[in-house]
Amino acid sequence: MAMLFHHLFLAGPEYGQVAYVLARAGKICVALFVFLSGYGMAISFPKDMPGKVKTHFFVLCKRYAKFFLNYWFVFFIAVPVGVFCFGRPLEVAYGENANVITSFVNDMLGQQNYNSYNITWWFNGLILGLWLLFPLLYWLMTRRIISACFLVFLLFCPKWMLNTLDLVGVGVSSYILTFSTGIFLALHKDEINKLLNRLNPFLVLGVSVVIAVPLLYWRAIRAIANLSSYRIDPFATVFIALAVVSLCRITKRRFVAMQYVGRHSMNMYLTHTFIFAYFFPDFIYGFKYPVLIFLALFATSLLLSICIEFAKRRIGFYRLQGKVVDIINRVGGLVPKENNREKDLTKSQKWLCQAFLYGCGKFSEKLRFCCGFSHGSVKSGRTAIFWLWLCCGAET
Repeated sequence: MAMLFHHLFLAGPEYGQVAYVLARAGKICVALFVFLSGYGMAISFPKDMPGKVKTHFFVLCKRYAKFFLNYWFVFFIAVPVGVFCFGRPLEVAYGENANVITSFVNDMLGQQNYNSYNITWWFNGLILGLWLLFPLLYWLMTRRIISACFLVFLLFCPKWMLNTLDLVGVGVSSYILTFSTGIFLALHKDEINKLLNRLNPFLVLGVSVVIAVPLLYWRAIRAIANLSSYRIDPFATVFIALAVVSLCRITKRRFVAMQYVGRHSMNMYLTHTFIFAYFFPDFIYGFKYPVLIFLALFATSLLLSICIEFAKRRIGFYRLQGKVVDIINRVGGLVPKENNREKDLTKSQKWLCQAFLYGCGKFSEKLRFCCGFSHGSVKSGRTAIFWLWLCCGAET
């Protein structure tokens, strides 16, 4: 929602100074996306895989595959619609002097930056570049002393020292600190949860709001003054995240509506600029008042996302995506291990498993071989547990 407000009223104070400042502060949406991406990647990274380099490679392949499949689905619909139905040719989007074919391919690969057919797609180059750096950043964040030194270096070093990182992706130098912070907090989430459990959630919520609001305002003012604000983003995103977590702890609600909108955030990011800037600007801004304009864009972009998801399901898009991901998992050895299901066994099933394993130890080598079990082989023993689990009728 911050993204929508940011893009709607960023052009100037035409709709009031308050809306303009809020739009400037809404730029924090980029940092939030980056922070959550780093946090999510670190949380989901398979930590028990033996070959870390190989694992990193195939984890990135899987993430890139899912991103591009979803991106291309929108790209190859929106661009032809814009060209043939709304009179926005490629020459207008990429520039009259640009090589249209090269620009189109770069745009398809998420590397056209601010000259994309949809200017909002500049973010593709940023997030793809940060994902490319994830293996190195993850390794650094797993070393306590090195991670602390690295984060302090990113926080205080002059911006020009990081500008080389923009060769990896546009804006990487501005958001690598926020991305690294997300990875760092994900790796220490257990300690953070223990600390939060000891604190009053009302206190955490109050402190988070009191700190986050001035940071956002300061960010907006510094942005107006054309000063760098990349040092503010990590702190602002952390306290915003703390405020949301504390609110959930206080209300004991899952905020289903927010989760529902979150599932559509990718499609809304890819399409909302088409609605208010390229295709239907008169309709959106025709509501005149900032709140109504925002609600109109929010409703139309969400409705469009629902239609996109409906079309994906009808044509079997997610079956295709599942097959691609499954191939990557199998080639890269990322298929979840069977022993992860052992924790779901009931007490009676665990007792049967123990009895079965004891029996295997007493029976012949042939029986142990058939069950995939041998003395001293933990992996084979767990295979036997899984086999018995299925026989007991446990859910899979």
